[in-house]
Amino acid sequence: MNDRKTYAAYATRQSVGRPYPDDADPYRSDFRRDIGRVLYSRAFRRLAFKTQVFSPSEGDDYRNRLTHTLETAQIARSTAEALGLNEDLAEAIALAHDLGHPPFGHQGEAVLDELMKPYGGFDHNLQNLRVVMLLEIKSDRFRGLNLTFETLYGIAKSPAATAFLEQTYGRPPEQRIESVEARIAHYADDLAYTATDFDDFAHYHRLGLDDLRALPLALIRRCLPGEVQDVRIAVSLCVRNLVSTLVTDLIGHSEARLAAVGGRDASRAAVLPLIGLSPDMNRDYAELASFLRKHMYLDANLKAESLRGAEALKVLFASEARRKGYAPDDEDAFRALCDTLSGLTDRFAVKAAEGGEG
Repeated sequence: MNDRKTYAAYATRQSVGRPYPDDADPYRSDFRRDIGRVLYSRAFRRLAFKTQVFSPSEGDDYRNRLTHTLETAQIARSTAEALGLNEDLAEAIALAHDLGHPPFGHQGEAVLDELMKPYGGFDHNLQNLRVVMLLEIKSDRFRGLNLTFETLYGIAKSPAATAFLEQTYGRPPEQRIESVEARIAHYADDLAYTATDFDDFAHYHRLGLDDLRALPLALIRRCLPGEVQDVRIAVSLCVRNLVSTLVTDLIGHSEARLAAVGGRDASRAAVLPLIGLSPDMNRDYAELASFLRKHMYLDANLKAESLRGAEALKVLFASEARRKGYAPDDEDAFRALCDTLSGLTDRFAVKAAEGGEG
């Protein structure tokens, strides 16, 4: 099936293929099929019960990995469409970008990395690829989801992930330059979690209107509605305005810079360095991101619940290795154990470590 006919020159129009040949679909593009394969995966469903920042035990209203992923995909798709890109590819990359994230957020990632240090450590970006290339089983002909090369290389953000892909499949010529869709998906991830994490931060601390107005954050002052007196509505509108402001700036600034190099007729290599926020917006965004890092991501009290949960991974790692009698130098066995633990949901890991049924 042919894709939309109005893509910019720098867009990815069609896929060069998949690791394993597959019949074409008469109604869906290759990238639309990638979206379906991710949505129907077990790893995608489990994201609903994995910590984003706040543990699910803190309350039902906080973001989890699934809601974050859906917010990222929405931003990626709308931004890609505005810039004349392949929105299906951008959405596929966004939907798959956290499939390998372990339970208990970044605390869980740190614990697994420490446990796996003798065997190469743990990289959640590389784990994304292990999930879609090895761990999901949907066919009797191959392991993994058999996603397109464009989606696979779009998922790979870390050097370890890219090296894993190249060692497994080689690197098709079309993937020697990052796709603009992948760049957009990566921006969407950053903008989504910064904006919505602020929402969770305000909710967790029960900030009032005076508290919000006193924050030393230019973006929040700009996006906070002045006429609304209900703090719940004010925060909701602030976050909506924040997402809109960031995405509008990303699109507008990128388009303005593109005009200088031929607009939508420019090459992919020329376009990639031009995608980004304006200098003023980038400064204000960095200020907000730094604030959240200090007062949310590194806050000892906020991390405590996830840290307690992450201890379950240590218990399970040790007990499983002991029960199965792994030799200390059996890297393959420990990597398989890591695959299992990283795929667990928060609640299953806690119950399993406590000796429950999960």
